Amino acid sequence: MPTSTARTSKKRDAPALSVEQVCDKIRTAILSGKLRPGDKLTEQDLAAEYRVSRTPIREAIRQLEVERLVSRTPFVGVTVTQLRPSEIIELLDIREVLEGLVARLAAKELQPEQRTRLRKTFDRMTASAKSGNVVQYLDEALAFRRILVECSRSETLTQYVMGIENRLRLVGNRTALIPGRMQAAISEHKKLLQAIEAGEAQAAEQLNRERIQHIRADVEKSFSFSVL
Repeated sequence: MPTSTARTSKKRDAPALSVEQVCDKIRTAILSGKLRPGDKLTEQDLAAEYRVSRTPIREAIRQLEVERLVSRTPFVGVTVTQLRPSEIIELLDIREVLEGLVARLAAKELQPEQRTRLRKTFDRMTASAKSGNVVQYLDEALAFRRILVECSRSETLTQYVMGIENRLRLVGNRTALIPGRMQAAISEHKKLLQAIEAGEAQAAEQLNRERIQHIRADVEKSFSFSVL
């Protein structure tokens, strides 16, 4: 008959994490800001934190390198990627085109259940902006965009859009903190939602492209202010 100590040990022994699970945990830590741009990642520390061998850590890091969320530098090692201003602008230019397409397809493919979810998410975005809750606002804005991507019914487009989105999340809440930016974004999302609900594909595409153009302009301003 097993002893109490043996039973306790069995309870504590959790199944080893897979490479995918380890990768998800590190990715989440990066995108949530727990691991910040420039932070160094070592196999030894990550293996100890997630209680796995170095092998799944090594493979997870390779995947995150492919996603460009981490970078490997000679004599430095692996660090969370730090985006240069020029890279951020380039990503926003690409995002403008891709999310314009997302909005156009969403206006054509929107289903009643998705419309309800978009409405509820927009209402939560509005409430967050009014209360000045930046973190909740960003979460709801991301949820809104993900529903739109879902509406497009394109796995390829989803992959590209979310890849860009994840890289831009390395920048954090730079634009949301600009005075008046959240309130302006609410107005932009309201017009976009109305166009999508009305099935106005061309207008939805244009509105979403203009929305990201405004973000780009605000980002450029924030860069100029940080230099002054």
